[in-house]
Amino acid sequence: MKLTVEDIAKITGGKLSSKNKKEVIAEGFSVDSRTIRPGQFFIALKGKSFDGHDYISEAVRKKALGVIVECVNDKLLNQEICHIIITKNSFRAMGRIAEEIRKRINVPVICVTGTNGKTTVKDILADILSSKYKVLRNIRSYNNIVGLSLTLFNLTLEHDIAVVEIGTNYPGEIAELSKIARPDVAVITNIGNGHLQYFSDKKGVLKEKISLLKFLSKKGKGFLNIDDDLLSNVSREKCLIEFFGTKKGSDFFLDRISEKLDGYEFYVNSKKYFVPLKGIHNVYNSAAAIAVAEFFGIGYDDISKRLQKVSLPKMRLEKIIAGERVFINDAYNANPESFEAALRFLESCKAPRKGVVAGDMAELGEESENFHKIIGESIADKNIDFLIVLGEKAVHVADMAKKKGMKKDLIAYASNYEEAAQMIHRMSCPETMILLKGSRFLRMEEVLKCYMKSYIR
Repeated sequence: MKLTVEDIAKITGGKLSSKNKKEVIAEGFSVDSRTIRPGQFFIALKGKSFDGHDYISEAVRKKALGVIVECVNDKLLNQEICHIIITKNSFRAMGRIAEEIRKRINVPVICVTGTNGKTTVKDILADILSSKYKVLRNIRSYNNIVGLSLTLFNLTLEHDIAVVEIGTNYPGEIAELSKIARPDVAVITNIGNGHLQYFSDKKGVLKEKISLLKFLSKKGKGFLNIDDDLLSNVSREKCLIEFFGTKKGSDFFLDRISEKLDGYEFYVNSKKYFVPLKGIHNVYNSAAAIAVAEFFGIGYDDISKRLQKVSLPKMRLEKIIAGERVFINDAYNANPESFEAALRFLESCKAPRKGVVAGDMAELGEESENFHKIIGESIADKNIDFLIVLGEKAVHVADMAKKKGMKKDLIAYASNYEEAAQMIHRMSCPETMILLKGSRFLRMEEVLKCYMKSYIR
């Protein structure tokens, strides 16, 4: 995408300061001064714990074509090396550039959202579509304005289709991201108790998620989970909608689900599929991907073959053998639904002993204590052999597990990663299976790193 310095200033609504008036084409955009390449624009983002303005000089040294900033000093203004665009908000400037690129490159864009399963559906779908198309996808689970924008910065005329996930942390964020992405297809996986600090209850989450449908193109289509009680009531009159799931009225009817040794076998509209992933929620994730793949003309054989080869992203029910213990690293994030899904998976596994290392679940608002207690009750009901909690809120998990009959000596309270690792070693035995689960800010995978450092020779 050829954007001149003047184009970028106009798109962002910023004030351009340039000594060199010759028209120059930008070679791309970066928010990381460590990896910026000559000819790119450096976008200085400012957050709660970081400030990209501190790295402007490094970007200039690396021959950045220009910088997009919120504030500037005289030293930078007086230099003649790079162009400077001063904006009120670098995040919004970034989004406007991404939106312009999306407008200029007219390829179908699929947006995936939902409380759980976004990344998995996005990756499964992108893998299947790749059998026929050149596909752009966002890396990992980068689903905010930064992640979406960085993804669209890589969109080129060579791409046939883009699959992106979009998330939300505050009311209006889905609409903001949808305006940038301009989706042709929307997938909503489920409505759960996520980010209740900002949405009060699941109905608030629903309102936020389905706002994506308002931004569909005229011939666009939404794919929703009919087994989700809230999504099943979304009117087909809002836009073209097709449902996937096990209930009557499903356009992609899911049935005959059977767990196998290394995954699940299931049928969608009487066609048999196999996915080599654990957790029944991944059957629903697969069904969503199948529905959209068919919409884009992928045949049964290609869908089936690709589905048989999929794998989960890192830290999603990721099985890691550490010495004589088996860790299930599901530390990518946590909310009540994803925690319960991970517990059900652990319950289904065969192991001589099973343990849970539970961290806090964040952004649950006034119901936070209650949701942590529900997880504690679930752990007690599933005959888990030991429970270790880490974090202020996770204490409620332990207290409720104890109240519901879990023996006191099977419950431990860790104050840090190292202590949690020591407790795991003391409370487990060879072949014990240990689930690690907590919200992203806690970085529960650090418990595993400490364990391996201390006990794996």
